Amino acid sequence: MNRLMNKMMLSCKRATELMDKKAYVNLSSVENFQLFLHTRMCDACRLYKKQSRLLESILKKQAQEPDESNHATETLSKEIKSQIINKLEKK
Repeated sequence: MNRLMNKMMLSCKRATELMDKKAYVNLSSVENFQLFLHTRMCDACRLYKKQSRLLESILKKQAQEPDESNHATETLSKEIKSQIINKLEKK
């Protein structure tokens, strides 16, 4: 039983890798289950997941909204930076 649990349990490093991978490709059934188990028990990884989703949505929104001069910006606006910091601090 311990061997099975050791195989199913992920390190935080591996869990965050799977979270990032999941944003771009489908995970296998085993990977999904391992990630589900890990995030059920790990507060830090649940917070990482929440923050990653927030940053991803903000960056997508920023990329879809051209600036006033219709040129792509290389940095985030002060307003967007402020929103990111405020939401991350709220957890």
